[in-house]
Amino acid sequence: MVEAARTLLPLPALLGRVAVLGGTVTEKTTLLIGLALRQVRQHGTVLCLDARRQKQTEVQFRLLLRRSASYVPLPTSGIVSDEIAQTVLSTVSRALSGEPSQPPLLLLDSVLEDHAWERTVTFLLNAGVTVVELLPSPASLVFGRYDTVLLLRADVGTADALSRAVGRKVSAAELVNLQAGAGVLIHLARVQWVALPEAP
Repeated sequence: MVEAARTLLPLPALLGRVAVLGGTVTEKTTLLIGLALRQVRQHGTVLCLDARRQKQTEVQFRLLLRRSASYVPLPTSGIVSDEIAQTVLSTVSRALSGEPSQPPLLLLDSVLEDHAWERTVTFLLNAGVTVVELLPSPASLVFGRYDTVLLLRADVGTADALSRAVGRKVSAAELVNLQAGAGVLIHLARVQWVALPEAP
């Protein structure tokens, strides 16, 4: 039996700490660019720390967003150095002391969680920054760390692990059958099927 097409809601404004799981390389890049463009259009500050180092992500950030956004490539280990952490804190500080607009948006792609960086992220969250993290695997979804999870399409091999990671709020079949440009947003116990922001 074929399930009827779902009506997708626009992706709402994200707040706090958001985990992103699933998706192809292209879908992850498109999501990052779409979120960054949406933030800039709303006159907000955005900063991306990228350990996945997809060339397309860097090119899109540098060409489309220019001075409005910052892109920082990280080593593939995902370690955030003290110098980069200081750059993040300075950028956020300037954004918070300027004209009130959107909360600053920090995009993290495959960033390693060590004790020092975790303290920095906690400080940023307490200051009102929205942190969106593209996690490398379902095992990275630490219980209690994220109130919100955004699931992208998954292949048959990973869909069950993603479904288990979110307490079976979404079935593996639903994740495999997600259409391009769609995601499942889970905030606490609420589940919504959403249309992801588009990149040009």
